[in-house]
Amino acid sequence: MSSPEEPGRDAPAAETSRADEPDGARADGPGGRGAEDRAWAPAGVASAQDVRRRLAAALRPRATRGQLLAGALCAALGFALVVQLQATQESGLTQLREPDLVRAVDDLGDQRQRLTTEYGELLATQQALEAEGDQRQEALRSAEQARDAQVLLAGTAPAVGPGVTVSVLDPDARLTAIRVLGTVQELRDAGAEVLSVGDARVVASTAFTDAAGGLEVDGTPVTSPFTIRAIGDPARLEATIGIPGGVLDLLENQGATVLVQRQDEVRITAVAEAPQARVAELDPDPEAAGDGG
Repeated sequence: MSSPEEPGRDAPAAETSRADEPDGARADGPGGRGAEDRAWAPAGVASAQDVRRRLAAALRPRATRGQLLAGALCAALGFALVVQLQATQESGLTQLREPDLVRAVDDLGDQRQRLTTEYGELLATQQALEAEGDQRQEALRSAEQARDAQVLLAGTAPAVGPGVTVSVLDPDARLTAIRVLGTVQELRDAGAEVLSVGDARVVASTAFTDAAGGLEVDGTPVTSPFTIRAIGDPARLEATIGIPGGVLDLLENQGATVLVQRQDEVRITAVAEAPQARVAELDPDPEAAGDGG
C-alpha cells in the first residue's frame, strides 16, 4: 500500500528524464522549439520569432505621407505638360481673348487690303509693260515696213509678187523710148509698185533714151525682144494695158508684137544704184521748221 507522498517523489524523476531527452525530441512536440522558446523566454526579452516578424515589417516598403504628396505632384505636373502640349498644337487663335481676336481680324483685313493694292499696282505695271512692248513691236513693224517700202521704191533690192509681164518683140527696132516710157507710166498709174524693163530697174529718176538698134534705160541697152515686168494687181494692170486705143494699140501700131500675161508671181531681180545725197541731209529737229514746208 503506497503512501500519499509517492507521487511527489516521482515528479523529480520525470523532470530529470525530460531534461535528458535530446533537443530534437523536444522540438517534435506540439508547438516545437518556437513554443518552447516563447514558454521559456524571460520576461521583457523578445523571442526569435518576434524579432523576425519585426525585421520583415521594417523591411517592407511603406507609403509615407510625403511620398504620396510627391506622387500626386508628379501626376499633376505630367497632366499639365500634356495639356500644354495639346494647347500648343492647336491654333493660337483659340487661346486669344475677344479683343485680341478683333485686332487680329483687323490686321488681316489691313494686310489683305495692302496685298490687293500691291496686286493692282503690279497688274497695272504688267499691262503698261505689255502695252509698251506692243507699241514697240508695232513701231518696229512700222519701221520695217517703211524701210522695205523705201528700199522697193529706191529699187535697191529684188522684189517678188503678183503682177503682169509684157513681152515686146520689135524686130525692126521701130519703138521709140517715149513709147516704152508711156507704157511704164500707164502701168505705174494702174498701181504697179515695182517695174523693170529688160535688165534695168525702173525708179522715179530712171531715164529712157533712144539708141542705135533700140533704146537705153539709165544707160543699160534694151534690145528686142525684151520684157516689161510689173508687180501689182494683175487684173487691174492687164485691164489698163488692154484699153482700146491705149498703150497696147500704140505699140502694135509701131510694128511691135506685144503679149500681156497675168502672173501669180513676178520676180524682179534687177536693182538700181542707191542715190547719194550731195547737198541735202536729214533734219535733226523737223518741228523747228514751223511753216517752212
